[in-house]
Amino acid sequence: MVVHHRAQAEAALAVAAEVGRPIRLRSAPDAAAYAGVGYLKALGDALGHQIVIDCGDDAGLVMAALRTGCRRLAFSGPAALSERLAAMAAQAGAWYRHEAQAPVLLSLLPEDDAWSRCRAWLLDHKG
Repeated sequence: MVVHHRAQAEAALAVAAEVGRPIRLRSAPDAAAYAGVGYLKALGDALGHQIVIDCGDDAGLVMAALRTGCRRLAFSGPAALSERLAAMAAQAGAWYRHEAQAPVLLSLLPEDDAWSRCRAWLLDHKG
C-alpha cells in the first residue's frame, strides 16, 4: 500500500493486524527525491515497519538510501545500472526491486481515510 504520511501508515498497519493480513508499505513514486531517504527511514523506524522506498530512476538516491540504512528499495532506471545497484543492495542485506512501474495494489491519496480504505481493500482481497 502506498502511504504518504505517518497517520496513513499507522492506520494501514492497524487494519492489517486487525484482519490478520500481512502488508507491505511503500512510499509514493519518486518519494525519495522529494521527501528524502532520511525522512522515509525515520518514518519506518518510528512505525517499527520498513517501508519500500521508491527512488524513481535516480541511482544516487538508491546509494544514499543504502548508506542511510534503508533496506527495502525500488528503482526504475536503466536495467544495466540496476544490476550494479542490486549487487550493492545484496551486499548490504537489502531487499531491492527493479521495476518499470510500481506494483501498487492500493494507493492512498494524502487526504484519504486510510483506515476505511485499507480495511475495505484487505477484506475484499483475501487471496
